[in-house]
Amino acid sequence: MLTLSGVNKTFYPGTPNERRALVDVGLEMAEGDFVTIIGSNGAGKSTLLNVIAGSIPADQGSIRINDRDVTKLSEHRRAAAISRVFQDPSAGTSPHLTIEQNLAVALTRGQRHTLSRGLTRARRKQFREELATLEQGLENRMTHRVGLLSGGQRQALSLLMASFTKPTVLLLDEHTAALDPERAELVLRLTQNVIADHRLTALMVTHNMEHALRLGNRLVMMHEGRIIRTLDPESKASSQVSDLLDMFGDAKDSLSDRTLLSS
Repeated sequence: MLTLSGVNKTFYPGTPNERRALVDVGLEMAEGDFVTIIGSNGAGKSTLLNVIAGSIPADQGSIRINDRDVTKLSEHRRAAAISRVFQDPSAGTSPHLTIEQNLAVALTRGQRHTLSRGLTRARRKQFREELATLEQGLENRMTHRVGLLSGGQRQALSLLMASFTKPTVLLLDEHTAALDPERAELVLRLTQNVIADHRLTALMVTHNMEHALRLGNRLVMMHEGRIIRTLDPESKASSQVSDLLDMFGDAKDSLSDRTLLSS
């Protein structure tokens, strides 16, 4: 499904500001996997999603989706296979378009269809039914501009839009971090429902260890651009936040020891 092999990314190479954002990252996801990623600031979590999406190029390594090498493909050419929900609720939608227009754009992502072709009577019926699942009353506001919606409503809409074309890979980049706790819980519940209903393969970045343990079937821990620990479904299900903290401390110490020994 999704395979990363030896992926590296360095920002500002050869300068005093050089930063190794990804270091020999390898990751394999099977169809239907829902992987959560945790790590401190600067661990490389968002950079990893950017490299997968094609927003920034990898310096080395390969990225394959369904056995197709997409490493050199642009973000636009990967759009048919990859959807993404960002931390900023305004990033995944167009505020000046209506709800139904945003959905029409999402439906034709990666295709050369016009907006008018997306807004048929059948499409509007589909949009209304899909919006009703969000429990936000947006099915009755389809001609309203998205800029009038609250942050939680926009993020719920972004999630629906990202799942519309049943992407091969769904990327969730701290998509509840900007929401209040009540709205965050709602969007997380919608996330679980959307992934389960559409049988999506998903990769979710989060700073919240409880969320990382509660959602998904696998967990990846990152530090300084490296994957330092992975938890399989059984280990993840039996772990608590305190266990993650201990694992993170042990893995960081081990990484520091290896770095010192190799220097």
